Amino acid sequence: MRVGEIMLRVNNVVDAGITVREAAILMDRLDTGYLLVKSEDKLVGIFTERDAVRRVLATGLDHTRTKVADVMSFPVIGVSPDTSVEDAVVLMAMHGFRRLPVVSKEGRLEGVVTITEAARALASMQKTVEELFQHLLRVVKTDEETKKPMYD
Repeated sequence: MRVGEIMLRVNNVVDAGITVREAAILMDRLDTGYLLVKSEDKLVGIFTERDAVRRVLATGLDHTRTKVADVMSFPVIGVSPDTSVEDAVVLMAMHGFRRLPVVSKEGRLEGVVTITEAARALASMQKTVEELFQHLLRVVKTDEETKKPMYD
């Protein structure tokens, strides 16, 4: 299964120049824990609730004046729509990410793959493999019972 099959469309892209307060209000309105950050039409970072807590609140920065660009996580590591879900999960685990932007070959933001969507996809794939294995066991057992060769 490929990332392009499970990615979420994004509506939470902001300009790097907005303040942390503006970002927090938008995150609340969109009911999301992150915003993708662009500058001059290029994806430059990701701003998360964790960034807000650790880099703004915990350090005493003024959230009404601090720009998202100053406290966002960067550089952004993304994947293509053709990346396998398994490879995306490995990348997330290696870097401690919970989401990865999905970017086209042309550099256009296509969506986001989250650890939740990836886990669902892997669970679905595991279930499919188990069902196939059980089916094969039934076929082999039936064949043994009838004493007929499986292949001519």
